[in-house]
Amino acid sequence: MVPTNIPANIPAGNPVLQVNPASDLEGTGTVQFPFKTITQALKQALKQALKQALRQAQPGVIIQLAAGTYQTETGEQFPLDIPSGVSVVGQGQVLIKGGGSLATADFGAQNVAVVLRDRAQLKGVTITNPVNQGTGLWVEAGTPLIIRNRFSQCRQNGVMVAGNARPLLLENEFVENLASGLYLVRYAKGEVRQNRFRRCGYGIALSDRAAPLLWANQVQQNRMGIVISRQASPVLRQNQVSENRELGLWVKDSALIDLGQSQDPGENRFQHNGPLDLRSEAATPIVTVGNLLSPTRARGRIAYLASEVADVSPTPLLGQVSPSPLPAPPRPVGPPDAGLDPGNLDSRFADLVGHWAAPFVEVLTDRQLVRGFADGSFRPDQTVTRAEYAALMLAAFPQSATPNRRSSAAPFADVPPSFWAKAAIERMRSQGFMSGFPDGTFRPNAPMTRVQAVVALVQGLDLGEGRSDQLLVYRDRAQIPSYAVGAIAAATQRRLVVTYPDPAQLRPMQPITRAETAALIYQTLAALEQLPQLPSPFIVQPDRPPGFTDLARHWAEPFVQALVQKDWLSGFKDGSFQPETPITRAQFAALLVKTFEPEPQRPASPFRDVSADFWAAEPIQRAYQAGFMSGFPDLTFAPDHALVKLQVLLALVSGLKLATLAPVNLAVLDVYRDRAQIPSYARDALSIATQLGIVFNYPEVRELDPSRVAARGETAAMVYQALTLINRMPAIASPYRVSRALAEPEPS
Repeated sequence: MVPTNIPANIPAGNPVLQVNPASDLEGTGTVQFPFKTITQALKQALKQALKQALRQAQPGVIIQLAAGTYQTETGEQFPLDIPSGVSVVGQGQVLIKGGGSLATADFGAQNVAVVLRDRAQLKGVTITNPVNQGTGLWVEAGTPLIIRNRFSQCRQNGVMVAGNARPLLLENEFVENLASGLYLVRYAKGEVRQNRFRRCGYGIALSDRAAPLLWANQVQQNRMGIVISRQASPVLRQNQVSENRELGLWVKDSALIDLGQSQDPGENRFQHNGPLDLRSEAATPIVTVGNLLSPTRARGRIAYLASEVADVSPTPLLGQVSPSPLPAPPRPVGPPDAGLDPGNLDSRFADLVGHWAAPFVEVLTDRQLVRGFADGSFRPDQTVTRAEYAALMLAAFPQSATPNRRSSAAPFADVPPSFWAKAAIERMRSQGFMSGFPDGTFRPNAPMTRVQAVVALVQGLDLGEGRSDQLLVYRDRAQIPSYAVGAIAAATQRRLVVTYPDPAQLRPMQPITRAETAALIYQTLAALEQLPQLPSPFIVQPDRPPGFTDLARHWAEPFVQALVQKDWLSGFKDGSFQPETPITRAQFAALLVKTFEPEPQRPASPFRDVSADFWAAEPIQRAYQAGFMSGFPDLTFAPDHALVKLQVLLALVSGLKLATLAPVNLAVLDVYRDRAQIPSYARDALSIATQLGIVFNYPEVRELDPSRVAARGETAAMVYQALTLINRMPAIASPYRVSRALAEPEPS
């Protein structure tokens, strides 16, 4: 039976099954009559998935777990096998406790609590397997998502990844697991980002030919931090491995570990592990570049190499920053010029006829920005040196950057006065496009890599940083050096990046060719509206809405995505949106100003706790002057304090003058079961908000919970609904909106 309470924003092929361990055994999976066990829900989900497979539809069943403990005593049958494409999402404090026998492909019978299949998702639950040699979560194939869970007190491993699985593990916590927090074996790969491993036997263990990316994890207070054996070959970037009792990092057998490259420092921190931070017993020497690692606390064959990254301002690594909303992306440039024919690959250069870059080169040649060789060739696949790139940028952007940024810098040791490109190199350095290396050299004849070329343009033109979720378009994004993440994201957002033959392959560390350089320069000039847009199938297109890692199937997703597409809202640098994170007063003020562009209704009022250089100083004043928000009697605004739900509604009613659209009618407040919690001063405004339909209550539409801290997701929904009242956005149906029919869920 398909549930009858599917949210209106979820297609009928994607049912939502509700589970509550306190429910009756005869539940049907609806909000009113949830299943009692996950086992029941999984059986129903599998039926739905099979039906969708027969229709050649993507399975997308969602199982929402109410707070409580799910164990054998409540009727669960372990292991819980989550089918392909099914999402299990915890709502509140959810504990799955137990284990059962699983026949695995390579390891025989194993005691496991939960099994996750291809494209399945597990979010927001705690898993404990107290059975002897019990594992919490087993992944053996596919690309499942494991986000913001807790794996605790398992008698074997918290999570085991085997076979050729490639999961994404993001922001999980592994605590007090007897053998390992995370164990990857066989040919397992995937990404392990921003997780915490504490008080386990091994924090992370890798064996066989496992080759994951370990990025920005905290591995602390375990017996051993990370153990890598056999032929495992992981990549480690920006991890913190500290305070582990016996050893920080142990590499042995034929393992190959990437702790940084000359153009991509590792930026890992190994410290305070006693007695050693790193022990290498590997057959091949370990190379470490750009890590915090004391040679006196390391043993084995280890080569300490210097970073060759040019002296640029450091850019935070993807996902490794304190969450703060990103700036809005730039407005899109104009439509392509109708006079350009992207299918015309003719050229004045004999070796460029039929070449993918011919249209770019032809226009730049007409503008005398590039030229060919005396033999009539262009040599499109010849690599470009750093000196040649400096000369080309000087020709293309002679007035685009602020001069004399580094006019006092010492001359480069390897660029003599007679060198043909010395003037261009010095000019590009002074304008901030390019810089040298830590040893005082410029290396003018060295090849310019693709990532260096993009970073130079973005920094020299002050294009800022982009939304790092845009990097999801690149399959090889793990190869992007940490210093270049923000610049590559900015270039991607502005459609500067051209990659041939596959737009999903950035190849950041490869030398850039003359053809690729021409395309990059052309796209930059087009973004600056100095050249017409030229269509090409090899221009990387970032048009799709950000694939936030934590927004799929969230009840507020359509409202959030609509605001994101308007550039009124954005996510975080780690690719998440964090819909359940509290919104601060400053963030809410910024959102109000961006969405409503209010006019001042009263004079400005300085606040003692909002300095002139505070990031939200201007939107706070504008929100105050427009009547959306006010300060406190002590002349403070409390910009970093969380906003409560009631304050969001009061701000919208006040700032948009919604009292002119509906009369006060306190009787409508009877729709809320918790009406008694509504303060007397807020009842008039709340009755107006209720009548106008801007109130959202999740998961129970009749429970207002007015004093609860407002989350980012629900705030986005209320702001969006207010925009529909003033005819600036189309309506979006939701069963969690208190409708004009007084809390009756709207039809889908």
